[in-house]
Amino acid sequence: MKYKKTILHGFTLVETIVATFLFIGLVGAVSGFAIFFFKNFSFSYEEQQSIDLIQGAITRISRDIREARTGNQGAWPIISPGDNEFIFYSDVTNDGRTDRVRYFLDGNLLKRGVVEPTQVPVDYPLSQEKITVIASHIDPGGKPIFTYYNGQYPSNMTNNPLPAQLRLLSTRLVTVYLRSNISGNTTTQAYEASASVQIRSMKDNL
Repeated sequence: MKYKKTILHGFTLVETIVATFLFIGLVGAVSGFAIFFFKNFSFSYEEQQSIDLIQGAITRISRDIREARTGNQGAWPIISPGDNEFIFYSDVTNDGRTDRVRYFLDGNLLKRGVVEPTQVPVDYPLSQEKITVIASHIDPGGKPIFTYYNGQYPSNMTNNPLPAQLRLLSTRLVTVYLRSNISGNTTTQAYEASASVQIRSMKDNL
């Protein structure tokens, strides 16, 4: 009775090494793609969030400026009209009383500070200012966030935009400009948004 001899062929050492390197290369390629995908997805998501915040901030700032009015103690509606900080009176808490409102740039964060008035005698204690962040990754690129114009703009360009010394009493319209550069790289395309707001209580044609 004859028996057939079965020969089992396994992987040689060379074949094993080659297969191992191929497997490692495949895993590396997949991992690299996954990292690239999630990194770009995270960036896009964060960028969209920043854009949404800027659009919301423009809407909020415009509404607050539009409703600027005399303080409850009788003070002029505008307190301090700076390039990157604007302080004024407006009822932003919607309680029928005029609040002290401060929009300002702190690093790359745009913040809003609100001080509600006290009862008689009316005062606005700065120690009670409530500050919130309304937009991040703000990079104006050297441009002012707030630009001020008198009641003759745009038909009369004299003194427009208003120089610092004329802003307090002459401002009737304010342009708000926000620029977001989430990557921090000046070579990338930044997102920009702007709005022009006329202060209702100070319109010259009333």
